[in-house]
Order: sequence, then structure tokens, then C-alpha cells
Amino acid sequence: MHDELATPWFDSALERLDLRRGNRVLALEPRQADIAALRGCIGDDGELTVTLRDRQQAEQLAERDLQGLRVLSCEAEGGETFGTFDSVLVVAHSEPLPAERYGALLRSNLRPGGRFVVDLPGADAVPDVRAAWLELGWDEEALGRVNGPSDLELVDALRSAGLRGVESAVGAHLGRASSPGELAANFADDLGLDEDRTQELGDAIVRLRQATGPLEALMHRSQATGQR
Repeated sequence: MHDELATPWFDSALERLDLRRGNRVLALEPRQADIAALRGCIGDDGELTVTLRDRQQAEQLAERDLQGLRVLSCEAEGGETFGTFDSVLVVAHSEPLPAERYGALLRSNLRPGGRFVVDLPGADAVPDVRAAWLELGWDEEALGRVNGPSDLELVDALRSAGLRGVESAVGAHLGRASSPGELAANFADDLGLDEDRTQELGDAIVRLRQATGPLEALMHRSQATGQR
């Protein structure tokens, strides 16, 4: 996804995580801007570990040799132990894990009393994309790559994992795009679309919106906070 549509929910997640200077933090799949914000919160004495699926991106970040930053190239599946942290932040932009796997991941990496925020694409993450997709008659199951659990499903899964004080937050945000075509392009890689199908998706959004210019797209997220 492009940064324009990746940022609306991060500030909310960061505020609820309530980081302190010197904290040890684990972040799954953060963007470059997210990493800068996290490092700013924990300061030079803090320790930030990030996991990235994209090996090239991970190598480029590691080469910068930033103080207090550890970069791991891996795709977390749930239950891995990367260390013991004061806080864990998950802000997935696409292809979230099943909700219950985040419970195992948090228990494996948080110290007792450590805080977490899990912010995932919601059950109908981008209504404009879904409506256009269905208007084209494409396979609805493929939208699972950009959709995740509902608020209730996420909270129940984390509570079932034995995590404490689990609460949800309102997860509706507006993502801005310069055109319906750009909105479609932001999800093309996640949905496995080639150039022609991306154009078709953009054209379908135009038909449904009856507009070709800049737009604000509703983005649904499922967010939960709590402690180990």
C-alpha cells in the first residue's frame, strides 16, 4: 500500500500504546515513518525490534545501523519469541494472521504487565474496494488478503489467550487518494492484480462513486489493547 492510505490509524495505535523513554518495543511490519515515530517515543536509551517480511527492505534498514534498532527479516506466524519486551505493536496493513495467533505472539514476547496494541484490517476493511470488486463479479474470497477479523473476534481471541484488560477502540478512518485509480493501485499488490485488472477495479470505483477526482475512502480497522 502507498503511505497515503497506510497512515490514518497509526497515530491512534501509538497513542494507546503509551510508550516511555527507554522502553523495549517489538513492532511487526512497521513502515519507515512508523519506525521514526517509535524511536522518537523511546529515545536513544530505548530498544526497538522490528520484523519485516520483505528481505530487501529489512536489509536496507539494517544497513542504516540506527542506534537501538534491531531488524529481523521474517514473516511472523504467531508464537515466535523475539525477546522480552515492555510493549508490542502490531499494525498490519494487509494479510493479517488469524486473530488467535496474535494472542500466542503477545504472550511469547511481552514481559508480565507489558502492554500491547494490535491494529488490523477490519472485516470489511475498504468498502469502496469491496463494492467495486463485487460489481465486477470477482471471487469474494480473494478479498481475505485485505480483510481481517471484526472487533469482537479480535478481542475474544486475545482474551482467550489469557491477556488482561483487553479493550477495543473505534477503528473507522479516512484514507485519501488522488483518484479512484490510485485507490485501486494501493491494493493491487495485496490482491494480486496485474495492470489491466487494477485499471478495471479503478474504473468500477469510478462508476460506483460517479466521480474521477480525489476521494476519501472509509477504512475499517479492528484495534485492541491490553496487557500480559
